[in-house]
Amino acid sequence: MRFPVAALLLLTIAGCSKNNNSSSSSGSFTATIGTTSYQGTTTLGAYSYGLGELAIVSYSQRTNDTSAFQVTMPWPAKTFNQVLPPDSLLTLSYTARGTEYDAYSTEGQLQLTVTSVDSIGHKIAGSFTATGHSAANFNDSVVISNGKFSTAYNVNP
Repeated sequence: MRFPVAALLLLTIAGCSKNNNSSSSSGSFTATIGTTSYQGTTTLGAYSYGLGELAIVSYSQRTNDTSAFQVTMPWPAKTFNQVLPPDSLLTLSYTARGTEYDAYSTEGQLQLTVTSVDSIGHKIAGSFTATGHSAANFNDSVVISNGKFSTAYNVNP
């Protein structure tokens, strides 16, 4: 299960970063899962030079459940304002009610567009659609549409 390890790594990196780029202020992350709206209560981003990867994590805490998203992408992105080309680093994970759903761009399950980048202020925005399949049962899937994110990100080694 890629999601919990990568999310823990991102939150640790973001929380322990010694630079002055603050992603501690929450960004925004919204999507429609099937017919249900998702709005993240906390959204964080981190870029790792060593991994060549930017990750965005969002979670929504509710009384009965916590759901979460993680989007990872190769960084720096090669294109803007158009769908990023398939890449093994371009993935999405969505977790709700104890089930993890994964979408891979190399399988045609994820389309993500970076709509704006501020490389000086370390901010990114984008949009996405995906079809996530359960890590435990490929036939169990969710359609994710109207996905949008906007957040600051920390830069780490």
